[in-house]
Amino acid sequence: MELRFRLILLLLVALVAVAVWTFPAWRGYFRERTENDALPGLALELQDDFLSLPAVERKALLDLHASNAEMALEMARVFIAGPQAAPIDEGAGDAIRGARILASGEFQVLDALHYGAGRATIYELADSTQILRFTDFTSARGGDVRVYLARDPQPRSALQLGDDFLDLGRLKGNIGDQSYFLPANRDLSGYNSAVVFCRQFDVSITVATLR
Repeated sequence: MELRFRLILLLLVALVAVAVWTFPAWRGYFRERTENDALPGLALELQDDFLSLPAVERKALLDLHASNAEMALEMARVFIAGPQAAPIDEGAGDAIRGARILASGEFQVLDALHYGAGRATIYELADSTQILRFTDFTSARGGDVRVYLARDPQPRSALQLGDDFLDLGRLKGNIGDQSYFLPANRDLSGYNSAVVFCRQFDVSITVATLR
């Protein structure tokens, strides 16, 4: 019995010795796994929600964290908050039926964190009112998101927007059809894009080039 006890004790000592000797190798594995699975600095209670984001978004946020941790953490919180549906406009279909289409374009994917889909169309209604209408619209979320008309066909930053863009108001939702009234008696011929813009970080979330 005593011999058996000694053998077990020796085996345990040997296992501890091997673990200590190989610690640098397996420590790297666990550190790498932790860094890849979690977003450093994000509250513990939000980490599961972060892990439920699409893999491409998680990777983009982790890459961003390396250069701008504050922005990455704020964007992660916004993404985790989930989609916001635009209010349903029951009369929109009747309003644009028979309206004249002045320009139209598809929303685009800009990168893994800034993307959209659907169509932006400028209509002129029977009473000469002009509206910008989003249909089949979805986009990434953002903080303090506005809808602009810009002269640049592909503005990605505040600098590219210039000083004479038209601010049509806060985005009503990052999912769903929605309309924005355009200023009366304004020449819109020089405006070449509909822009969903995040003022918090001065970056376009998605852009539709209007033709």
